[in-house]
Formats: sequence, C-alpha cells, structure tokens
Amino acid sequence: MTKETELKLRLQPQSAQALAQFLNTRATAQGHSTLKNWYLDTPAAEVAAARAALRIRQHDNGYEQTLKTRGVSVAGMQQRGEWNWPLSQPTLNTDYLRQPEVTEHWPAGLDVSALAEVFTTHFERQAWLWTENGCSAEVVIDQGEIRADGKTMPLCEVELELKDGDAAGLWQMASALTQQVPLWLSDISKAERGYRLAGLSRPWQAQPDVSADMDLAHAIPALLQYEFQQFKRGLETCLWDADTSHADILYSHWHGLRNLPTMAGKVLKRRQTRALREALDEFEAPLARLEVLGQLQGYLQAADAEVDIRAELKAVSAQQQQIIHEILSSPSLASALLQVATELFHLPALCAGADNIGHWLRQGLQNYRDMVTQLHSERPQTAEKWRALLPAGRTMQQLLDYSRVIPEASKGLQTGDGTLRLLGDINAAQCLLKRPWPVADDDQLRSVDEYTEWALEHLSQLARQL
Repeated sequence: MTKETELKLRLQPQSAQALAQFLNTRATAQGHSTLKNWYLDTPAAEVAAARAALRIRQHDNGYEQTLKTRGVSVAGMQQRGEWNWPLSQPTLNTDYLRQPEVTEHWPAGLDVSALAEVFTTHFERQAWLWTENGCSAEVVIDQGEIRADGKTMPLCEVELELKDGDAAGLWQMASALTQQVPLWLSDISKAERGYRLAGLSRPWQAQPDVSADMDLAHAIPALLQYEFQQFKRGLETCLWDADTSHADILYSHWHGLRNLPTMAGKVLKRRQTRALREALDEFEAPLARLEVLGQLQGYLQAADAEVDIRAELKAVSAQQQQIIHEILSSPSLASALLQVATELFHLPALCAGADNIGHWLRQGLQNYRDMVTQLHSERPQTAEKWRALLPAGRTMQQLLDYSRVIPEASKGLQTGDGTLRLLGDINAAQCLLKRPWPVADDDQLRSVDEYTEWALEHLSQLARQL
C-alpha cells in the first residue's frame, strides 16, 4: 500500500486554459492522457460504507485495478492509502482483494460476486511536475464527466499530489495557482460525487474527535477542524450544486469558526488567529445576504395560501443565484478560503494545562442561560431589543451544538434538542431584523417593514416556547 497526500481544488471549465498556461511557465509538462474509470460496488454500497473506493482504470498503457482506503482530511489536505494492481484486461481480479494486507481495509463478509459497476468517471488529464522550495508535486487538471444511470455531472478539478518533500509546500503551490484563477478547495472525491449521482451516497456527517475530559489545548483545534469541515462542505454544496436550502446552516458554521478563537482565549491568543479571522471576514457580507434571502424564502413559503408569492419567490431565487455567481467568480474569496485552510493546517500547538473542554462548555452554557431566562420573562417586543440579543443567541446556539456532539459535557444543564431548535429558529428570525434585505423595487412585493413585523410576531411566539 502506498500513501497519497493531496490537495484537491475545483475550478470552472473556462478557467482551465489560463491555468494550464501558467503551469507551463512554472512546472515541467508531463503530457496529456485519457483516463476511463469504472467504479464497482454492491447494490447496498458496502464498499462506500467502509469509506473505500474500488475502480478499474483504462490508461494509455493498459489497465489497472485500484483500491483506496478510508482517508483523513486536515484542513482540506487529504491523506489516504491505496493499492494499484496491473490488469491485462478491464476485468476485476478478486484475488488482489484477498491479500492479507488488504483484508483489514476491506468490508468483512462482502460477497465479491455482487460487485458491479455503479458509475464511471471519464476525463482528460493534463499533468505537470512542479518542484519549488523543497517540495515536489504532481499537478493535474482533470476535465470530463461523471455518469451514473444515464445521468451526468461535469468534472473539472485540479489535484496537487505530494511526490517528495514537505507537504506544507502544497499550500504555497495552491496559493500561487489561486492567484491566477478562482480555485476552490474541496475534499469531496470523484468517488463520493459519483455515489451521489448514482443515489447510493449516505448522509455526510462529521463529529469532532473530542471527549469531555480533553484539555482545551487539544479540544479547541479539533473543534476548529469540525467547524471548518462543516463550513467548507456547506459552501461547496451551495456554490457547485446551487443548493441554498441550508444557507442558514452554512452561515452558522461560518460564525462558529469565526467566533471560536475569541471564545477560546484561555489557550488561543488573538495574534495566533489574526490571519484566520481576516480571511473569514471576507465571507461575512455575501453569506449574510444568502442567509437573509434563505429566511425570506422560508417565510414566504409559510405565508397564507391565499397570498400569491410567486413573484417574491422568483425575485429571491434570482438574487440567490446572483450571489452564488459572484462568490464562485471571485478570486479573492477563493484565495480567502485557501488562506483559512492554510492557517488551520499551520495552527501552532496550544498551551496545555487549562480547563478541560467539559468544564469550559458547562461554564459557557450556564452563563448564557441568563439570556434564556431574560427571553422567557421579558419577551422583547421591539426589533432593537431583539437585535441586541443576537450575538449572545448565536454563541449559545454554538455551545449547544457542541453539547450535542459532546453530550457528557452538558449533563444536568437541561439543554436538549428542543432548546437548540428554538434558538436556531430565533436566530433565523432575528437575522431579518439585523440585516433586512429588500427583495426588489416592485409594487407587487412586500416592503422591508412588513418582513420586520412578520419576524417580530414569529419571535414573540418562539420566546413563549422557551
């Protein structure tokens, strides 16, 4: 088994030529090839369930069989093991899968006779060898399509695979590339996208590798990685699938990632995260706009059935797509995402010996319960009072999210899913008050004041449920 370490970045097809021209000036061209790949699995997708991928590849020199193992992603840099075996023809050789070193990574009890093609990835590859500052990497541009059950999905991406030297050099190379065209960091593999297209993917879930007794110095970096994974995946879904249905969740994880360094002042100094925070700040305005538009969309869809909302929904959708296009085409935002990942990858070791994460979390939740008490007793009636509570509400929602994934840390605090859901609803309604976003200048559409009144009424109802 060999280990591959790589960065994967997505790009728009119209940018590929400019990127290739730049690579021709900085790296040594390794030629062009046509790669055809057939991915195999059982009808129950048992290989995918083991977070592995099995394929047969046709290349210029013949065929090979590849098994990729469960990978690890740190700030978007992926490392996983793989076996490559030569084939004389494009037929699966099951003997390779019975080798002792393979069986520990292979799903136990899987019937190899049930393996069959589930999707293909056929693409053209341009390759270069790039050596700079002691780091040598293969850089490829892949363009083609993924196909499953008659459905297709375009494929256009860049991969930087470490060949020799320090993996940190990959970040420098990626930064140089991103300065030429917008390149978006991704850890969603071709295989995962193929399984999605085939309707065989499982819901993606991330859990921080954190326990209640873990020292803050180790727990905070793990929580930062958790927030980044969630944020990056949500952003990728929004940009490349044009799916804005979870724009509020995307913004929530952006806020969590941006807010956590401030909350972790006991072990993380502000100077250590300055560049991280500045890069994240680049995203605040467009993501806030998407969040507000998403909330407007939800409010409209919940409106009285007698009200014609088609014009408003059309206007909201048009603005959402415009924002997605602006983000996707922005070199500065693509560079900012890469900067966030780079800062997280290079985050220095934190000072140990402080509180454990369980004590820190319980203390934080206890402090913010005063806000819940205030909401229950006072039930703010004005937009100004609700706006003043928004920062605290978002922070408490963040802490409650951590308590959900570290349940032993919040015993006795009565912070169940109901409270988390209500706070999420409250924060969603509040965002309309903080940043009211007019849909359009059209007599057929509601005014910002009407949305504000709508939000205030909903907030009062939610406060009574706490």
